[in-house]
Amino acid sequence: MSDVIDTVQLQETEDALVTLFDITLPSGTLTHFFGGLDDGTNNIFFPQKEISGSTYPLKEYIAIPIQITGIEVSTAGAANRPTLSVANIPVLSRSVSNNSDGVDDENDILDILLSEGITNNEDLLNSKVVIRKTLLSKTYRSTDSNPSTSPAEFPSQTYIIDRVSGESNVIVEFELASPMDIEGVTLPNREVIGRYCPWRYQGHFHPDRTQNPVVSSKDGGCVWPLDSNGRFFDKDDNVITKNISSIPTYNASTQNASRSTGFRTKTIRDGHTEIWEAIRTIPAETSNGQHNPTTSKSYWKRLDVCGKTLNSCKIRFQGNNSDDTLNTSYTLPFGGFPGARQFK
Repeated sequence: MSDVIDTVQLQETEDALVTLFDITLPSGTLTHFFGGLDDGTNNIFFPQKEISGSTYPLKEYIAIPIQITGIEVSTAGAANRPTLSVANIPVLSRSVSNNSDGVDDENDILDILLSEGITNNEDLLNSKVVIRKTLLSKTYRSTDSNPSTSPAEFPSQTYIIDRVSGESNVIVEFELASPMDIEGVTLPNREVIGRYCPWRYQGHFHPDRTQNPVVSSKDGGCVWPLDSNGRFFDKDDNVITKNISSIPTYNASTQNASRSTGFRTKTIRDGHTEIWEAIRTIPAETSNGQHNPTTSKSYWKRLDVCGKTLNSCKIRFQGNNSDDTLNTSYTLPFGGFPGARQFK
């Protein structure tokens, strides 16, 4: 995001600000729209935040008459309720092209809505609207290749379509509300814990720790240690090893000798490495996997357990193998709320 901020801080720029709308319909279908460009371009493409493999998939944003007004940020008073103005459904019955990219999805927008059971504007209530803003130079005109870097954009804002506030033959206006301002929703949906991280250690998979974690697991966003540079720590943040390759991987087919107390081995599950230590003498296995550390807890204890503190998160995600310095450019997937400790 730093490059888009640098651009808007210039005294003069030839780039343009583009507002994108990710609208999740009540059925759960995600649609993508934007207000169009002055040069008549129908659609543009922009990366999604979720990584797929080693790339960020491009999504097509359909050009329609759409805009949002009244966005305000305030620390006091009632929550802001912006207005989303969009072309009315009868107008949306025109066909849209797809930049001649060869993909057979030149559907009539009205048909798309009808397929979701949306026959009037009230059917759009409770849809989620995510407002994304970026620079025109950061968008794409085709899907020849998906980018390998995360999308360059400003912080997004999320609203819920709460009611129809105005309607004509051409334009319909929706009043948007904050997700926390909807009837029946309570705050917090997550328990606010100041000192400790409530997420499960290694509770989420992400292929590269240098990218912002994608939190979609109910167990939280801890991605350790898919790329740990060999460093592993115990629950007290003491170093277990700085060279994970020095600890042998448990192999059920070759575990044919006894193991003494204190012997260490590692297993890999869901892409995560786990380190185990024998707490008693382990006899040679007579069948494969007989004393697997993940199932035979009477023989093993797990060593690499997170201390759940902010320091535990820092030394794992921002540390290195040579000294005690921290690289703060890495995002911490800390699930607690350290700032809440000052409030009682």
